[in-house]
Order: sequence, then C-alpha cells, then structure tokens
Amino acid sequence: MVSRMVPFAGLVICGALGCAKPTNVSPDGSEAPVRETFTAVQTALKARDADQLWKLLDHESQADAERAAKAVQGNYAKADAQEKSAQAKALGLPAEQLAGLDGMGFLKTKRFHGKYDELSESKIDKVTVQGDKATVAYTEPDGDKEKINLVRQDGQWKISLPMPQATQP
Repeated sequence: MVSRMVPFAGLVICGALGCAKPTNVSPDGSEAPVRETFTAVQTALKARDADQLWKLLDHESQADAERAAKAVQGNYAKADAQEKSAQAKALGLPAEQLAGLDGMGFLKTKRFHGKYDELSESKIDKVTVQGDKATVAYTEPDGDKEKINLVRQDGQWKISLPMPQATQP
C-alpha cells in the first residue's frame, strides 16, 4: 500500500513546490525591484533631476547621451551667434552650457524631456522579468501603450532610454 502512495505523494509535492511553468520574476522572487526603478525614473523625470536619472540609466543609454551631447556641442561650435541663440532656446539651456555639454547635461535639455514627457505620468500595466532583462509595459496619459526595457547591471536594475538625435527639434 505504501508503494502505491509514493507516486501520489510525489505528484502532490511537485504541485505544491512549483513544478508548474516558471514565472517571470527576478531572482529574489519578485518584480518589485524593476517597478521601483521604473518609478524612480518617473520621479527623476518629473523633478528634472539629471543626476538621479543618470544613475538609473544603463551603460548604453549613458553612452548614447554622451554621443548626443557631443553632436550638440559640434553643432553649437559651427553656428553663428544667431544660430547659437536659437539652439540655446530650442534646447532650453544657457549658451555657455551648450559649449561644454556632456551626457548628464543632455538629460536637462528640452529635446530629452520632450521625448519622455509622458513617461513620468504613465501607469505600469505589466512587468516581465527574464534573467537580467526586464520589460515594463505601460500606458501613457493619452492612452498610448508603450514598452521600455531594463537590464540588471552591477546588481541594480537600470533603464534603457534611447536618446533623441541631436538633429531633432
């Protein structure tokens, strides 16, 4: 009788311990760290806190911001006085900052905030975590459905934000 109960007990234990398909959660057992990073990005965007936002960006996004800043610097250096004034107004930064713009400074521009203005007010719909990558599906205030990626770097979740090009308004 005991020998017939062993397979049944195995099924019960397997079902109770999770022999079902794996869920998309982080190694610590939750998606909470991804949600926290997304929310921190929203807070930094609302506050226009470039220092905090820089810390939340993945390495690739930081490198993209540096490249965009260099492009702005190059355009600014080639411009005449009237064009420099127009660029400063369009980017929302004083002219003296544009001459030495770096990646963190690019996060202060109207160009950057114009691209991500709705992200700060968006609502999370779903978080999917697969290993060291995550995707957050969210709805913008105007109803648009969007997705954004995060990666785990140096033990922390970092967001991947594509930078607007230097030639975009």
